Amino acid sequence: MTITTDRRGQPVQAARPAITQNITIGAASVQSAAFAVASQPFGGMASPFQQNTQHVRLVSTTNCWVSFGASPTAAMGSNSIYLPANTPEYFYVNPGEKVAVIQDTAAGTLNIAELAN
Repeated sequence: MTITTDRRGQPVQAARPAITQNITIGAASVQSAAFAVASQPFGGMASPFQQNTQHVRLVSTTNCWVSFGASPTAAMGSNSIYLPANTPEYFYVNPGEKVAVIQDTAAGTLNIAELAN
């Protein structure tokens, strides 16, 4: 993430979303696609920056539970993180990992924004 200061001198973390995913949240745990890992040197990429995801922003339309890892399974209250509806949360992740999600009480959608450094 880029750390800069606002006009009052307060630190601000900012990162541009490079890739987004939407996952349908339901009664069973569902995994995202793996987070981006740069496979070419910077000069060989069509993109103006090398994508190597280290942070994600999650926002869901319903209360849910999330878990991270190489092959995660989300479960209510069991080594998973509670994510309240309509509340953006930022997480540090390792490139190549995934996030799994399961509903708390109702179905919905989880939006994942992979943030470029």
